Amino acid sequence: MTRSTPVRVALIGARGFGRVHLENLERLRAAGLAELIGVVDPQEPPAEVAELWHRDLDSLLASRADAPPEVVIIATPIDTHLPLAQQALAAGAHVYLEKPPVPSLADHAVLEAAAAAAGRAVQIGFQARGGAGVDVLRELVASGELGEIGTVRVYGAWSRDRAYYRRSRWAGRRRLDGHRVADGVATNPLAHGVHAGLVIAGVDRLADIASVTTELRRAHDIEADDTAFVRIDPVRGAAD
Repeated sequence: MTRSTPVRVALIGARGFGRVHLENLERLRAAGLAELIGVVDPQEPPAEVAELWHRDLDSLLASRADAPPEVVIIATPIDTHLPLAQQALAAGAHVYLEKPPVPSLADHAVLEAAAAAAGRAVQIGFQARGGAGVDVLRELVASGELGEIGTVRVYGAWSRDRAYYRRSRWAGRRRLDGHRVADGVATNPLAHGVHAGLVIAGVDRLADIASVTTELRRAHDIEADDTAFVRIDPVRGAAD
């Protein structure tokens, strides 16, 4: 059934990749599909959404008690993802969470439990899956149409300059202010590739993975890695 009213959306994080979300939300507003009802950021956001600004999610939710957000987009530093997602879910909103969703498997279990308890969905920002190519490849591999596939390899050659690691306090960090960040090649920029490779190989669940081997290196003067070699071995038969 088609909705007659636009979806009420709140954005947390109006800078960095949050600017991309602002552009997309404007496009969806013009199409009558979404209404941006609030922007949360510790700093004043761009002028065009200044009237929607709140310094924290508590303030936004209090101001919209009669018509709260139905979807909350979270585009903030990695270590803030879990508490913000928990708060949004508890308020009854679905959550669109930028990748990486959380910095540890333990946090991921907490996130899954929060979504289940709220009866709401959490979507991770793997926008590279927007096309059909990965799913087509998965079907071809699974059907055996391409023959026997022993290995799926993913290569990434995105070059990051010093400015990339200076754009925010958390960039290139393992921990920040006592909190786990877990920034790195495979966990952040090339997480799209890791995800696509797992999908193509038919590895859907954590239980499908037998082992993960990593070799992490760095050329930049950072705490995390800027070059990574990752091998993921599935449980035999998991991708069959």
